[in-house]
This record gives sequence, structure tokens and C-alpha cells, in this order.
Amino acid sequence: MGVIRYTFYSKTLGEQTNICAIVPTYEVWRDKMDYKDYYKNYGQKRLLFVMHGGSDDSTLYLRRTRIEEYAYERDMVVIFPEVRNSFYSNMVHGKKYFDYISKELPEMVMNMFPVSRERKDHYVLGNSMGSHGSFKFALNCPEFFAAATGMSGAGDLEELGFYSPMSVRVNNSFGTIEEYRGSINDFKHLYREMLKNGTEFPRLYACCGTEDGFYPGAKKFAEDAKAAGVPIEWTESPGKHEWVYWDAMLPIMLDKMVKGV
Repeated sequence: MGVIRYTFYSKTLGEQTNICAIVPTYEVWRDKMDYKDYYKNYGQKRLLFVMHGGSDDSTLYLRRTRIEEYAYERDMVVIFPEVRNSFYSNMVHGKKYFDYISKELPEMVMNMFPVSRERKDHYVLGNSMGSHGSFKFALNCPEFFAAATGMSGAGDLEELGFYSPMSVRVNNSFGTIEEYRGSINDFKHLYREMLKNGTEFPRLYACCGTEDGFYPGAKKFAEDAKAAGVPIEWTESPGKHEWVYWDAMLPIMLDKMVKGV
């Protein structure tokens, strides 16, 4: 697999930013054909966006998990953006990170990388803060994704405890609870509108370790959404809010998204 760190100017953010990317390449020990035939028959690849957690950056999945191996096995291009501690939001006090993630970044990726343009080949996954980014991306852009996964924190921010007490990070990203409700950040509002309008959902998957502090809120959201008619599957198992759990869940959740198993 090829690993790229790409720095570029984002018009939306008004500054230089970067992504990391994993791109399938010829591997002498695993690819039986000659390298010339490999690239001649390369084709368009599945596309996976991976959303990092709070305080992390675009490199951490590469440093803390075996995601390069998992991507090779599934023949995927994987894009790792970087959004600081923004919660992937058009921040009340800050930059428009959601516009960057959902509009500018896909346009760049689709035109610069060898990826499929078909919805069935597009996926998004994230952990912790990135689980919020993953579900928000998918619920606001359902026409783009076949499936989305939120690990350890996908849910309603109030039920997850972010508003008691409200932190500076939440205030900067979402504002007050009144500003959060009914916005593009409010998953309950989003799925209710989609159900009312008959919008086709991406398949949604959520998982959380039972020793994770976000477990009660994440489970409640998944159960409530499923009861309302949202196509969401919940998975729980022993685990904490840590990379050991996320690395173990990555191949499981990728297979659910790609293979529907």
C-alpha cells in the first residue's frame, strides 16, 4: 500500500491543511501478477473516509492501528482528514469544518485519487469525536454514502453528557443546547426529517465498549433510532475508550459496511 501525506490550500478554511491517504499499490509478496499487469488493470477503488477523534490528527490511525492492512485486504483508498477539535462542525466560534469535509474535500479527492464515483463504494468511519463526524457526514449527505460507522460516541450530544456541564469545546463547536437542537449537528433532528421525507438512509453501524463512559448514551441513541425506523445496527463488547478496542473493531465494522455482514 502507498501512504501519502498531502498538504494543500483549503479555500473553505482559508489556510493550508493536510490529509493522509492510503492507496493500493503493487506488493511483490502478495500480488501474483506482474506489476505491469497490476497497474494496467488497476481500476477504480472503494473510498473510505476515516474521521479522527478529539485531540488527534490525520496520522494517528496509521500509527495506532493496522488500518493499512485492513485497507489492502478490501482494496480501498482511505482518506484521513484533519479538523483539530472542531467536532467536524461549522463552528459557532471558529472555522467551517463541516463545509470543508462535506463539500471541498470530496471534490478534491474524487478528482485526484483513483476512486469510484458510485455511492455503493463510498464509506465513512470514525472514533470518539470522529464518530460524530462520521454520522454527521452520512446523515447530511446520504446520497454520497452506502454506509457509515461510529465507534465509541455516535449519538445525541446531550445524552452523551457533553452539555452537563457544557465544555468550552462544545460551546465553540455547537453553541448552546438551543443552537444545537434542530441543526445539522443534531442527529435526532436529521433522522426524523429523513424519515418524514422518505430519504434513503446509508446503512448505519454503531459500536461501543461496555466499559466506555459513552456507552450508555451511544446505546440509547442506537436503540431509539432503530425503534424510529432508522437502518442502524448496534454492536457492543467489552472494551474501553482506547485504541486497543478501536483496532479490534475496525475489520469487523469495515466488513459490515462493505459486505453488509
